Amino acid sequence: MKGRNSIQFRIITGLLLILLLSVGVSIYLTTANQKRNLLAASQRTLAVNNEMLNTTIRNIMLSGEAPIANRTMEDFRKITGFLEFELYRTDGTSAFNDYDTLNFVNGYQSMVMFDQTPRVEGRTIDTEDFQQVLMNKTPVISLNEDTREMEYYFPILNFAECRVCHGDDEFIRGVSHFRISLDSIYDQVRRAGTLMAIYFVSVGLILFTWILLLMHRTIIKPVLDIGETVNIAATGNLDIQVDLNRNDEVGELAGQVNHMISGLRDRRDLELQNKVIETRLEENRKYLDHIKEGLLLLNSERRITDQYSVFLTKLFMREDIAGLSLADFIYPDAERFAEERRDLDGFLEMLFTNKTADMDMIMSINPLNEAVLQLEQDTEIVIRADFLRIVENGKMENVMVIFENLTDIVHSQHELEEERQRRESELEQIATVLKMGPKVFEGFIEEAEKTFGSLRGNLTNLDDNKYISEAFRSVHSVKGTARYLDFPGVEEHCHQLENLFAEVRDRSREVDKSLEETVAQVLDSLDDELVLIRKLIDRFKEFSVGSETTQISPFKVFGERINDMVKDISTELDKEVVFNLEAELETVPGLSEIQPSIFHLIRNALDHGLEDIYERLTAGKPSESQLTLRFIHEDNWLKIEVEDDGRGLDLPALEKKGVEMGLLKPGVHLPSQIVNILFRPGFSSRDEATSISGRGVGLDAVKEDIKKMGGRINIRTSRSKGTTFILAVPWKEEHDGGLA
Repeated sequence: MKGRNSIQFRIITGLLLILLLSVGVSIYLTTANQKRNLLAASQRTLAVNNEMLNTTIRNIMLSGEAPIANRTMEDFRKITGFLEFELYRTDGTSAFNDYDTLNFVNGYQSMVMFDQTPRVEGRTIDTEDFQQVLMNKTPVISLNEDTREMEYYFPILNFAECRVCHGDDEFIRGVSHFRISLDSIYDQVRRAGTLMAIYFVSVGLILFTWILLLMHRTIIKPVLDIGETVNIAATGNLDIQVDLNRNDEVGELAGQVNHMISGLRDRRDLELQNKVIETRLEENRKYLDHIKEGLLLLNSERRITDQYSVFLTKLFMREDIAGLSLADFIYPDAERFAEERRDLDGFLEMLFTNKTADMDMIMSINPLNEAVLQLEQDTEIVIRADFLRIVENGKMENVMVIFENLTDIVHSQHELEEERQRRESELEQIATVLKMGPKVFEGFIEEAEKTFGSLRGNLTNLDDNKYISEAFRSVHSVKGTARYLDFPGVEEHCHQLENLFAEVRDRSREVDKSLEETVAQVLDSLDDELVLIRKLIDRFKEFSVGSETTQISPFKVFGERINDMVKDISTELDKEVVFNLEAELETVPGLSEIQPSIFHLIRNALDHGLEDIYERLTAGKPSESQLTLRFIHEDNWLKIEVEDDGRGLDLPALEKKGVEMGLLKPGVHLPSQIVNILFRPGFSSRDEATSISGRGVGLDAVKEDIKKMGGRINIRTSRSKGTTFILAVPWKEEHDGGLA
């Protein structure tokens, strides 16, 4: 069974079948063609003979000379292979076999002195081919393979030469019938087939032997050698190779087998090495499972190997560490920490590739030195990572990273720093209270509590655009006063509320239960801040009981505080600003009501109106900007002017922005129409908001406050020269002239 399934057996069998099939088909086609040609030649011979008979009848015979036809027929019968040649009348009887016809013919012949026509043996015919000739008036040839005979029926037409004796009643006078033997043809074909079989078989055997030897040399033997080599390799001898040096497909197969054996040998050697390594790793794993430090190894591809400490998984609260890049492990949020990831990847690139650089110099740019990380469980940790190169045989194989958890230490430092800043802030606030008196702070607390209480009572109205605009203005005013009074906690939480209101106004966040809860949490934080401020005031009151405190002029205090606020904001914006307070008044009635609007305009001038140092120098201006706050008592009006020498209003840019926001229709607008959009809710020339401005609520709040006081607003502006906002409110006669 194995022999039948072998390649050699299949090839020999296939070649024999192809040989036999080819010889058989060749012999069959050749003999069939020869037979067809010989039969066609016989048919042509019969047709020629019949044509000779017709020609004899038409051109040679004279009237009544029938014996010529008989002698011609006798001559045809003497040809080798002719079995029968007869003329038949249309009724199926043979010609010249009855006495009536002979008497007529001989009598006619006697008149013209020709030989007498002898009587022939009477015959009849009624075959299908005979009837077909009479019907179709065309010749018919039939071949009988069994008897090896061919019959030919040809109509004898009543030619013009024949009508003298036979009349012209019939178109066909009879049918000539030939029947010949084809034995010689079939014998010839058989002999030719035998000779061809001998020839083709001889040639085929020669070709078969040559092809078999060629295939055995080029395919069978090499394949058997390859198979034997594979069997030897299967027993475990992986040092063997196929010895075959050829550039064809078999040579390629031998090369693949050699490569496979080499791979198996390398794999065997690798498994032996792995067993040794696994033994070492098992020992390392015991160490890594118990070490109380975060430790991991980076391979040459900057990826974490499976050698890392269990403590590391607890520190970072994740198990899937092996195979990650260090950036993916430390900063899984690729979009949020894109810059940090780039810094870390650049540091690792230098660590792995720059082998000549001093390690201390590389570690000086370590991005993981006291890095604050945000884990997925909203847990924040502070870590320090040290890096150690591992070099073997002069080649750096790995980098060891050792993590130190600094969270508790840093938090303690932050708490101490926050406590120090809180105490310094309290001292500053106490100093401010000493200067301004508690009345100013109490007024601020009352305003803030009123604002925050209204917000808390209207949390279900956050989807009302009109209410959002009012809340925006109120919170923005409290935020400005908090900065003026140096309450950073209140200022920060108010800024958080502005962010939430901006998301609702811009429809980037849905109004739902989650939003209400978030706003409520911020309000709780603001209440806590107000409680601390109130405690400060209470402490001040306790301190001042029984003693007379002399307060300086509230307007003077206002001037000092507004000057400090300008310095803080200009420093934050990196601008050089000289602040000027011009007032011939010792007191300003109703200042407490109008001061939020002043704060808005001061911040607006610092952030939008005044240029930075480089822009001013480029424009040919002094590096120092001038900002002036001016108070004027004119008739029954109090005028407040906030004047800057900045860039002035860019009316075309404001017009374009207004059209984009849908506040202006496309077309030509008057300057007053363009300026008016500054006071529209939500309008800002800035695309991004900051803690100072950009919410589109400052000037809107100024407009509403001045409107409530029955005042008005005017603006003077000139490109590259500056802008002046003029507030005019009715003069109020107040005896205290304070801020409350």
